[in-house]
Amino acid sequence: MTVNTLAFLLCFIVSVILYYLAPKKYQWIVLLAVSLIFYHLMGVDNFLYVLITTVTLVIATGRMKKIEDETNAELLEKKGSISREEKKAIKAKGKGRKRKWLVFGVIVINLGILLVLKYGNFFIDNVNPVLQYFGMDGMNHLGLVAPLGISYYTLQSIGYALEVYRGKSEPERNPFKVLLFVTYYPQMTQGPIGRFPDLAPQLYAGHDFSYHNLSFGFQRILWGLFKKAVIADHLKPLVDTIFDGYATANGFTLFMGCIFMTLQIYADFSGYSDIVLGVSQVYGIEMMENFERPFFSKSLAEYWRRWHISLSSWFRDYIFYPASISKAAVNFSKCGKKIFSARIRKLFPVVLALSIVWFCTGFWHDASWRYIFWGVGNGVVIISAIILEPQFKKAKEVLHIKEDSWWWQGFSILRTFIIIALLKVFPAGDTTVQSLGIVKRLFCNFVPEFTRAAMVPGMETYELIYIAFGLILFLCVSLIQTRMPVREFLASKPFVVRWCVYFILIAGILGLGVFNSNIVGGFEYAQF
Repeated sequence: MTVNTLAFLLCFIVSVILYYLAPKKYQWIVLLAVSLIFYHLMGVDNFLYVLITTVTLVIATGRMKKIEDETNAELLEKKGSISREEKKAIKAKGKGRKRKWLVFGVIVINLGILLVLKYGNFFIDNVNPVLQYFGMDGMNHLGLVAPLGISYYTLQSIGYALEVYRGKSEPERNPFKVLLFVTYYPQMTQGPIGRFPDLAPQLYAGHDFSYHNLSFGFQRILWGLFKKAVIADHLKPLVDTIFDGYATANGFTLFMGCIFMTLQIYADFSGYSDIVLGVSQVYGIEMMENFERPFFSKSLAEYWRRWHISLSSWFRDYIFYPASISKAAVNFSKCGKKIFSARIRKLFPVVLALSIVWFCTGFWHDASWRYIFWGVGNGVVIISAIILEPQFKKAKEVLHIKEDSWWWQGFSILRTFIIIALLKVFPAGDTTVQSLGIVKRLFCNFVPEFTRAAMVPGMETYELIYIAFGLILFLCVSLIQTRMPVREFLASKPFVVRWCVYFILIAGILGLGVFNSNIVGGFEYAQF
């Protein structure tokens, strides 16, 4: 039961009625019950792993809080009778090894479960050839199945433990409330990856019924369904047709496939985000925005600040920043004074951290080399832009290019979009071999051919009209969004205008949309 089905919509409406009928102090229990029922209906058999995550969080965060309280009590007891050095020593002890081991334990256990379930067979496939080369028997594949959404709730849970460790969040003692934070059903399968200080208080607090939240929430659900059913699901057969026939396809056709795939994934993923953010708003809960018009970005780095924001910010806060100030980075800067220039020593921590982040980003998406290549490819482009920034700046000065000129901004947006699309070539194939084959034909057999068969093979005229209608409306909404929130803009219009817009969206969804109830196939990012 995915969020783009009638069954989900009916269950959601029933849950909203029960939620607002319940006393405020018990509303979180309704959310927990709905989340557990939803998780069960998704066909997930390995609920044990969710319980392990919850238990480790409750134990570790509770123990960290106890150590902190004991430290504060000791400081209070000795107030005025200890030196500044002794005070620092007590604080260091309170934040020392015990707390580090606790948060380390949460990371190892939960990341270990993720690595075994999602990446275990990938490691086995890559280790077996080495074992066989030395005459040893290869290992058999693991018969374990990763629970749906494990990549998302694992990162969210680790983030919660790190927030408590850093003293930025108070731990939740009620294990059932922690379970709700881990399993909150709108974000379960594709995020956004919530932050405990922002999301948890909203989950646990009571909410009064609000017509504003109901209206705006359903508007966003409607828009998400439109993007999914009218744009993404009409583009998917076109993308599949192009890449399934890559062995004989013209490189230009494959390039068009990369563009269509980029648009399809955005409409699919942002459509899902719109639906679940709308669902949450009906409950009175504001979740993190996951997209901010990413195709208006003027660089790849800016694009990743606007795309899948919850994941990008998670890697930034919990991997990039720690890696950039790690001992390895600091020691290199100190030891390389006589060998390397000041600029290289300054860039090294950034390059090191970005290299780790982008390898992890690719590997997080899928246990395959094609996604690792995709992640590393993004990293290479971003790192190259940082390293070559002085040269780019000089070239702009020589060519008298003004960065705020309309034509340069337009060129930057187009250039960034093409880079994004070309990088999609790596995950375009079903296997790494296929992806490499697509890369080869894309660059070695590229012949511009502006014919219908080359640009949109196998597509009927009516399908092209549907896609064009959806993309034009999508663009108009994005342009309005650059000036003011679209729902606020719509709310300022007369009743007749608003309902004309609603009618167009509903008619588009029902008349032009494609519907798919397959759990993984329904949304692209559910597989991650």
